[in-house]
Amino acid sequence: MKPSKMLGAFLDSLVKGQTKPMMGYLRDMLFGISVGRSTMLSEIGRALGEESDLITTEMRLSRNLVNRNIDEAAIREHYMEAVAPFLRQAVIAVDLSEIRKEYSRKQEWLCGIWDDTRGEKGYGYWIMGIEAIDGERRHFPLWMEPFSQAAPGYKSQAVIVENAVRQVAAHTGKNCVWVFDRGFDGSNYIDMLESLGLTYCIRQVARRRRVIGTDGVPAFTGDVAAKTQTPNLGQWHSVRKGRELPFFFRFGTTAVTLPHDGKVRQLIVVRITGHKEPMLLLTNSRTSTIAAVLKLITAYFTRWGIEEGTRLVKQVFDLENVRAMSFAGIRRICLFAYLAYGFLCLFAKRAGKTALRLALRFYKSFTPNVPPHFIYYRLAHALAAVFLSEGPPGETA
Repeated sequence: MKPSKMLGAFLDSLVKGQTKPMMGYLRDMLFGISVGRSTMLSEIGRALGEESDLITTEMRLSRNLVNRNIDEAAIREHYMEAVAPFLRQAVIAVDLSEIRKEYSRKQEWLCGIWDDTRGEKGYGYWIMGIEAIDGERRHFPLWMEPFSQAAPGYKSQAVIVENAVRQVAAHTGKNCVWVFDRGFDGSNYIDMLESLGLTYCIRQVARRRRVIGTDGVPAFTGDVAAKTQTPNLGQWHSVRKGRELPFFFRFGTTAVTLPHDGKVRQLIVVRITGHKEPMLLLTNSRTSTIAAVLKLITAYFTRWGIEEGTRLVKQVFDLENVRAMSFAGIRRICLFAYLAYGFLCLFAKRAGKTALRLALRFYKSFTPNVPPHFIYYRLAHALAAVFLSEGPPGETA
């Protein structure tokens, strides 16, 4: 199937149940973002190529951006139904990111954020992100939602995370491994994940959480790890400048009891060559075979890929340059950008190697015969060229 027809079918599935005017609007927004590679309404309007003046198109797009007739929940549900077949044994990574709005102090409900890239405080919005990575290392964004602690009705970060996890978990099944970085090791997150029957792997801070070791003595996780043997050897790879560099690690496990509920979990201790401090992972999986533990460790290593997906949405779709003044409009723009990224991922999965290779040729690169480690940057540019030449897709039969 041609890329434009695949996009048309994808759009048809998303807009089911919307009012007819909103069906057309949603199609315009997603097509415009995919072709214009921008969340700026002016660039989306240019990509649509309408006969009317650009200001007229932009005003129409802006006016409908906060239209109450758009059913966001239904759109997310339809998208999750589309990707669900590929999530049966995927790694599900949960992460917090941010979009920084350094020069836009008049946008609604701006809040203080921490800019990881610059290592400093700033103003903008937090982004709650969930992404799946399957056994073929294909990505599937599952959730992207901006939030602000300054917005009315905001309760806590934990409430935002729980709402997203619950909605995504309804489509992923029980065979996935959910991985979390440091900061998600609170008892409220652990209880929530276990109430949903999910298998998790959470990075620990060595001297922040106390547990009870096998000797019955309370101690920090770092102190327990120091006494844990790591006799097993493993290998993984890091990616630097597009190149995969292998590294080795040793690992072992020990049982720990969490004081807040008295239940036993497993602490995985990973000592990576060249790193002074071990990596500590807490999991509710009680299977301690070498293969099972190694699967959990590599699942956590795989979570680093979600940062690439978040970076792509920011860079390829120019998310940090979003100009909507209302917080409701910013939420909608983020939703559309996440769906545009989702289509890239579905295309890469469904198209097959031959069709994918042909599509990538539409964007010239210095190494056309060498597939990149993270193909979605090149694919976004290639499909934009294809859609621009073919025009907006019509409704599929």
